[in-house]
Amino acid sequence: MSERVLPLSGVYNFRRFGAYTVPGGGHVADRLYRSGQFSRATPEDQARLDGLNIQVVADLRRPRERALEPSFWTGRKDVRVLASDHAGHAEPPHMVFLRESDMSLASIRQFMTDTYKRLPFDPGNMAVFRAGFEALAEADDEAGFVVHCAAGKDRTGIFCAFLLMELGVDANAAREDYLMTNTAVNYDELAPRVQARLKDELGKSVGDREMRAFLGVEDGYLDAALEAVGDVHAYLRGPLGLSDATLEAVRARLIAP
Repeated sequence: MSERVLPLSGVYNFRRFGAYTVPGGGHVADRLYRSGQFSRATPEDQARLDGLNIQVVADLRRPRERALEPSFWTGRKDVRVLASDHAGHAEPPHMVFLRESDMSLASIRQFMTDTYKRLPFDPGNMAVFRAGFEALAEADDEAGFVVHCAAGKDRTGIFCAFLLMELGVDANAAREDYLMTNTAVNYDELAPRVQARLKDELGKSVGDREMRAFLGVEDGYLDAALEAVGDVHAYLRGPLGLSDATLEAVRARLIAP
């Protein structure tokens, strides 16, 4: 398993996404983290997280998600939690898909690529993306930052890829960071549990390949988001509304010699 992955008992996909090199010999500060939700973090997990000096948490989940799976971060006085009040859909799109889809490999990949085209322009995601960049522009040089959603792979994956690309990290390295979800998460343990739940609740039998396409990430998914925004740098300054000054401050805070 990659040294970037920090195994926790109750949190999926927790890992570092800083420390990548940038042109000119510098590197991204090694205080950036990404993960799935924290509602099941054990006391031991919380103690380990306390050692990372995390001061900003960007929570990309919707209000209903946060209500159903509360995060312990919201109770920390020394931690700033960024979240959106945008309710989004009455029912999460993936739940509608699971209920109505035939769960074929083609339908899963189509759903995921369509989702990735939508995610960068979702009002709730955009609000937290923007707040996350602004917080990074203001945070002190020792402050840890974590961005997460439910699984830490789609909404979180887009944010991290866009941030790394804006910082000048090689596009292939940013992509490798995105794809690391497929090895950071123990799918041999996770997939059977989800398959059993789908069988019990929806009466659907889903194959291993199909399940991994849904629970994991693929190059084509990220490509869909990149194609939707056209140019990451223009997206950050245009639709997301970040100023050049803010983005310059982000680079100044996060790029070390």
